[in-house]
Formats: sequence, structure tokens, C-alpha cells
Amino acid sequence: MAFYAPQTLAEALRLLDELENARILAGGTDLLVELRESRAEARSLVSIQGLDELKGIAKKGGRLEIGALATPREIAGNSLINRYNPALAQAAGGMASSHIRSMATIGGNIVSAVPSADLPPALMAAEAAVRLVSSAGIREVSLSDFFTGPRSTVCGREEILAAVMFPPPPPGTGISWERFSLRESNALAVAAVAARLTIQKGKITRAAVVLGAVAPTPLAAVKTAEFLSGQKPSVDLFAGAASLAGEECRPISDIRGSAWFRKEIVQVLTRRALIAALARARENQSGKKGAA
Repeated sequence: MAFYAPQTLAEALRLLDELENARILAGGTDLLVELRESRAEARSLVSIQGLDELKGIAKKGGRLEIGALATPREIAGNSLINRYNPALAQAAGGMASSHIRSMATIGGNIVSAVPSADLPPALMAAEAAVRLVSSAGIREVSLSDFFTGPRSTVCGREEILAAVMFPPPPPGTGISWERFSLRESNALAVAAVAARLTIQKGKITRAAVVLGAVAPTPLAAVKTAEFLSGQKPSVDLFAGAASLAGEECRPISDIRGSAWFRKEIVQVLTRRALIAALARARENQSGKKGAA
């Protein structure tokens, strides 16, 4: 197997155009395991680990932009992310082991399209988009349209996911994330829920609920969000929303839990996520603290 370490993004894109059956290597926490276990094939590896163009976390053009090579450890400790999307910081800080959090990348976590991946639900709740770059040009894709199935996305073979972007939330918005696994750390999620609420004049003006590990892709619970919108927050409202979320998810049964168990867990996590999102929304009524 040939190995390439381009020094620029342009060089990496040229290699992807020229090489047959090349795979992109970023953190390597998924790909190297798949190659070792013969669950993936590649004639060449194109390492993008040294590309400064894919690093950094900053506000650009009115949005928060996270370079594809940002690690979960960097994301969890970043002040901008903790301010504007604490759910993402929480998800990043709790995923896998400390070693993996220092090696994995946000780009890899997204592109791998593993249904139980921790970061996509928190990003989708924040209305995130990804920037895909190829020698033919640049395009942006909403993360809600990015996943097409388990380990399948709209990212082409000759494209590189360069960055993830999402807008700062408006005043009165709270975003939260809840996860259940069979162990505290270093275990895949049995189910996860990200929730976003915007509260104005005592009512929910916008809502989003995104479910992880309970469908072939991260799932926006559209009916649940519609049920919440325009209503006054209450225990009964959140209980009804949780029940709807349980109906909307499409889990499978596997070694980590049955489909029935996952549906039950989704309802518990949805209630918790909505309560946490409401608390954050009330803290952020002035907009001075972002979504922290």
C-alpha cells in the first residue's frame, strides 16, 4: 500500500484525482482498524494530518467554523464551542477514551457515518453544514442532507470534508445532548438525543430534536419538533414529545440492546434533553452568553 503526505490541500485533491482506490487518512481511529480487520480496502492512503488549512476553530462570516482536523479534545475545551453549542462540547468531551479524543477528528467522525457517532446529532441540532472541497470546486451541504445510510454519505470519492459550520444561536436558545451507553466511556452509544429550544415570550418558537444510534443515520425527529413548536414548555408537553420521539426512531436489535429497549431509552433521553435545553434557553434570554 502506498502512502502519501501532501503539504497542501490542493496537492491532496490532485492525488485523489490521480490515484485509484485511495483513502483519506486523518485521525485514523476508524480507518486503520477497518484496514487491519479487512473491513475496508485501499491501494493508497493520502494523509491530510499535516494540512493547516483544515485546522482551527473560529468565527468566520457570522458562523462558527470548525476545521475538519479538530479533535474531540480541542472541541470540548474550546471557549467558542462551549458558548455557542455546549451540547457539542459535551458530546466531544465524553466520546470514547482520552486517547481517542486526542487522535480522532470531527471530519472523520462525520464522514465515517457510523449510526452511533456522537458528534452529528449535536451538530444537526445546531443547523450545521459541511464544506466539501474537490478539484472541481467547493460545495456546502446541510448535515441533515449529508448522510444517506450506515457508513454512506453524499461525499464523493474525490472530495474532502474541509470544515463544519453552524450559526450562533439566537437569544433565548438552549442546546443539550444526552447519551446512554453500557459503560461510562469508550463504548458506543445505545441511544443519544440532542435537543434545541428557542423560547420567546414564554413559548417555544423553534425546536429541534435529533436522535442518534436509533436509525440508519442521525435522525431529525420532525414530528416531535413540530409538536413542541408554538407551545408553552411543561412537564406534560415534554412527556408527549418524548413519546413521539420514541415512535419516530427506527432502531435495530443488536448486542448493545433490543429495538424495544432503545425506544424506551430514547424517551428518557428526550425528556432529559428537553429539560436541559429549556434551562439553557432561559439562561440565554438576553443573548449575552450565547448558548452556554
